[in-house]
Amino acid sequence: MRSTCRRIALCTTVSLGVLTLAPAAFGQAAPADDQADIGADIVVTGTAFQNQKAIQTRRDSPVIVDSLVQDDTGDLADQYLSEALARVPGVSTMQVLYGEQESQYVAIRGITPDLNYVSLDGIGMISVANQGAGQRRVDLALIPSQASSRTDVFKTFTADQEAGAIGGVINIVPYSAFDRRRDRFLIEANVSYTDYIDIPGGNSLGKYKDTHWGGGGRALLTKRFGGNEQFGIVLTGTYNQRTYDETKRNPNGRTYYSTTGTATTPASANYNGFDPAPTAMVSYDFTNFVKTYGGTATFEFKPSNNWYASILAYDYRQTEDQTDPIFTLRAFDQLKNQTAHGGTLRVPDVRTALNYDRFETESRGVLFKTRYTDDRGTEIALRAGYNENSFLDAEQAAVYQSKPTNQFITYDSSNRSIGFTLTDPAGLRNAANYSLLTAGDTQYRALGKAWEGRLDVSNNADGNDRGFGIKGGVGLRNFDMQRDVTAINYVVGTNTLTPVAYDPNFTPYLFGYNVLWIDYPKFAETVKPTLGVNAKSSATGSAEQDYDYQETIGYAYLSGVWASDHTRVIAGLRYDLADYTARTPVQIGSVYQGSSAQTGGSYRNLLPSLNLVQDVTDQLRLKASYSRTIGRPAPEDLARPTTRNDSTFTINRGNPDLTPRRADNFDLAGEFYFNGGQGLMSVGGFIKNIKDDIYDLKEEQVIDGFTYTVTTPMNASASKLKGIEFQLIDNAIGFMPGFLKDRIGFAFNVTRTWGETDYLVGGVPIHKNSLLYQREWIGNAALFYTMPRGGEVRVAYAYGDGYLDGIGADPTLDRGPEARGQLDASARFTIARDWIVKLQAKNLLGEDIYLGYGENLRYRRAEMNKGTQFFVNLIFKP
Repeated sequence: MRSTCRRIALCTTVSLGVLTLAPAAFGQAAPADDQADIGADIVVTGTAFQNQKAIQTRRDSPVIVDSLVQDDTGDLADQYLSEALARVPGVSTMQVLYGEQESQYVAIRGITPDLNYVSLDGIGMISVANQGAGQRRVDLALIPSQASSRTDVFKTFTADQEAGAIGGVINIVPYSAFDRRRDRFLIEANVSYTDYIDIPGGNSLGKYKDTHWGGGGRALLTKRFGGNEQFGIVLTGTYNQRTYDETKRNPNGRTYYSTTGTATTPASANYNGFDPAPTAMVSYDFTNFVKTYGGTATFEFKPSNNWYASILAYDYRQTEDQTDPIFTLRAFDQLKNQTAHGGTLRVPDVRTALNYDRFETESRGVLFKTRYTDDRGTEIALRAGYNENSFLDAEQAAVYQSKPTNQFITYDSSNRSIGFTLTDPAGLRNAANYSLLTAGDTQYRALGKAWEGRLDVSNNADGNDRGFGIKGGVGLRNFDMQRDVTAINYVVGTNTLTPVAYDPNFTPYLFGYNVLWIDYPKFAETVKPTLGVNAKSSATGSAEQDYDYQETIGYAYLSGVWASDHTRVIAGLRYDLADYTARTPVQIGSVYQGSSAQTGGSYRNLLPSLNLVQDVTDQLRLKASYSRTIGRPAPEDLARPTTRNDSTFTINRGNPDLTPRRADNFDLAGEFYFNGGQGLMSVGGFIKNIKDDIYDLKEEQVIDGFTYTVTTPMNASASKLKGIEFQLIDNAIGFMPGFLKDRIGFAFNVTRTWGETDYLVGGVPIHKNSLLYQREWIGNAALFYTMPRGGEVRVAYAYGDGYLDGIGADPTLDRGPEARGQLDASARFTIARDWIVKLQAKNLLGEDIYLGYGENLRYRRAEMNKGTQFFVNLIFKP
């Protein structure tokens, strides 16, 4: 055993390859040096290293913050930052659930991802993914999980932080060559295997190959140089590709019936009380090829401990080829023999369609930072940055339709997954029955650009300072985005499916019958060249979906700080102003009028905050916080034109009359540090009172015999969210016997939230005990065993409760994902000097994704098969 103490109040004890951090005095920061530098014979990596850094970050911070820390060799098989952040207490992810793109967004404490603020080293990031929608959520599936050394999730706010965040602030902290006392280098290669590759790919476009295998790699280099090692350089790079399949079965729509067999609503007195009958059965069968790559380059200059400057450039790109054959039984009518859980309906409309999407997303930017600290404790920091995000979806689509006269469906809703039988399944596979209904090419292009500059000045306000201090600053941020849609709608003739039919000899997941698809490559070669172009509808379809949005945000803040050895108080005031303009197509009754109109507005807010930290003992710390923050409407909520999607049976429209949310946030937390800094137990409660909350109102509209869900953003009268967070970490359990002593560790966290909102529908007030995107329960559990020479075995389970992504005009129209968990595992071994092997698995239990609708998501709207993914990683780290 060997002990060593460093000047900045951090003592370490090393035994059997395990590093222990002794408690530091209040406000004193942990040293930046990586623990692996303590001795060449000691390796501290993996979960223990990550937990130690996260514990120290939380202890050093005057606010409530949880951190995702990466060591050089990573952790579980979290390819994207969004996946990795889901391990953090109170954090969960959501996908683009109705387009199945790779995009993923992060929700904090059950608050919509649009109400988080994501920054890279303090400069805000933007995103225009999800069909080029102007949302405030940032697509973190574009950023590799190990692109940064640490990602902090701030859950309480001080005046110097972004005001437009009600859920939290996520700050990505990049690598620095000055983080450690020595340079570092690693290169890693991986091979992946996906077990669910069941969708026939004979009609797939792009670079999709019918293979279980994928792979990639990454590299990291940090280097200091110069006569006094005053210069530094950091280079990171990553590349990954994978092929995967997904099947989503969708019993779309629902119709409630009266005792006499006519359509009604469940609130009507004549409702028969039976399960609603479906209006369509749809199978989406995706084949996907995804490639993600990019990196960062940072140049640093640190001539003395007083002055530091850096410039960082980054570029991350993702391309995705997605082929989606869609087979639909639709527009059911003539209900007969209905029971509580079943009935028979006529099927007058059968369609086979194919959508091919080429998604291309890119996020890139450049950041400059300089900081100077004089000998009297005054620090001046200047940051400036530019970043942009682009999105392209080049979509090709064709639909063939059959109109059977004697096809009936008998459905059974006695189970969560609706079953059905058909009277004439053979008719589904007769290509001569289908005629071309629609064909078109649509290109969605979106580009967002943002630049920001901020100046911060402080005196005697750092964690090590005592007495009175002050901090103030000003900043300006500008954001521009444009979406441009180019549509080509073809004039269809009398083409039948026969020449371009593709029989996959395939029964889709939960569908029960073989289906017939379109051979789109053959269609594009033989049929499409013979079709004329409908110039008028193409021009209208292009212009009616375009919009521009511009926003300028300015801010100034001032904070006062007082600190003793055991107490710290931070009181602040922030003035935030925003001006916006939007240009959108003019529509009357959802009909484009051939022109556009400009709208605009401005917001002004004075936002106070107060944070208190009290050391009760050396191990017990209390934190209390109050802040007022805002939630600006997303650009698409204000500027989005009305759009209709006949594949997902949805209509979306904007609302230029929205006002920003305003939240009063209250937090109280206790943190207990034990086991020499290896352990943390924290419990905290929070309340958020939100005025003018924004939610997506879901209403139903029957078009051409089919039920469409119409979504409109609206201001709620008021919303309230409260919750409790608990976490427990122990890196080295000392009471275990023999070789298990100090080698087994665990981490556990759980968050419980309660939400309520009041909103108006047609002037009628409605109360709901839920917020949009709010999960009532979020939890993580991990158990790991530390082996000699830096090895580790770990299993982890993440759970997220169901949530609503749309609130209906009545509870029967609520919809959203159901609860889901995922079990992951990893094992890491040092096989030779400088060489490490990792074995990893994602979703070991093969848990699928389910979407529900109705009150408490009572009915199942869709089921998606996900499968399991395995990885083998080889790492060279001299």
